[in-house]
Amino acid sequence: MHSSFATIGQRHYGDSGDNSFWPSFTDIMMVITMIFLMATSLLIVRNWQLVAELQLSVAAEQIAAQIIESTTEVNATLEERLTNAEQANSILRLRIMQKDEALLAANETLNQQDLTIATLRAENTGLQESLQRANTAITTANLEIESANTRYQSLSRQLADLNKQLTAVNKQVEQQQIENENTLMKLDLAKSGIKALTAASRTQLEDIASLTQEKQAISRDLARYNQQLLTLKGEYEVVKSKYEELIRPARSAKGKYIAEVYYINSESGKIIRYRQPGDIGFTTLSLYEVEMRLTRLKAEKGKELYVKIIIPENSGLTYSEAWNFMRNLLVKYDYYYQE
Repeated sequence: MHSSFATIGQRHYGDSGDNSFWPSFTDIMMVITMIFLMATSLLIVRNWQLVAELQLSVAAEQIAAQIIESTTEVNATLEERLTNAEQANSILRLRIMQKDEALLAANETLNQQDLTIATLRAENTGLQESLQRANTAITTANLEIESANTRYQSLSRQLADLNKQLTAVNKQVEQQQIENENTLMKLDLAKSGIKALTAASRTQLEDIASLTQEKQAISRDLARYNQQLLTLKGEYEVVKSKYEELIRPARSAKGKYIAEVYYINSESGKIIRYRQPGDIGFTTLSLYEVEMRLTRLKAEKGKELYVKIIIPENSGLTYSEAWNFMRNLLVKYDYYYQE
């Protein structure tokens, strides 16, 4: 079988010697063309892969940028929520401290009333003991009267038998009558004493009952006062929130320059710590130094300054101390309280 194509690398000897060179040149050009096509194909495939990798890299960078932006917004929102939550927590602690102080004062009043009632009960016990002793004295006097009556009867019988001794017996009778009169007088005095003691005991019992009623009335008044106080506080908070919603937006740390002030009362005295953006941690300062720094920040930041007051649990402060400290700094320096 004969092919119409010339064999590569084979010389052809034809009739003419001048045409033998061109088939070899054609073979060479064919090989060069094939090599060129193969190299071009490889370059095209490689460039396509590089373009695909570049597109994937750009998409990955865009996704990473979106994730970083989302994370930054989430962190900022969480920080604002944390700041607002801590501020609300401080205000709640102040309210709890005020309620605890009011309850403590009411308990002290009730303790004093309990002491008064205990004293009256002790006095009543003493009066009852005195009454028992008076009753014993009356019983003894009655026995003496019975004994005297017995002696009198004996003397009467002796009078019938001893008429001769009438004068002496009469004298004895007169003496006995005098003794009886003295005994009766003692008995009357004892009865008067018993009546006085009984009246005093009744008075003490009435006083105890009156004090008990007063204590119950005070307890009821205290319960009503606490209920009214809670109601008024709730109404005040509702009115205040509605007023602030109508007049201006709520106080928020979003987009503000936050300066933090930490305040406690320890065994060594009152401690104030201060921190502002850029500080590594809290610094212990005096109130004068804290106000100097806040004054500079107010001049620099103006209505961008947010003063965050931190009153921790078990701070050792009374409600009035904590509230006055917080109110003083907020009114002077916080953006929300500036006109």
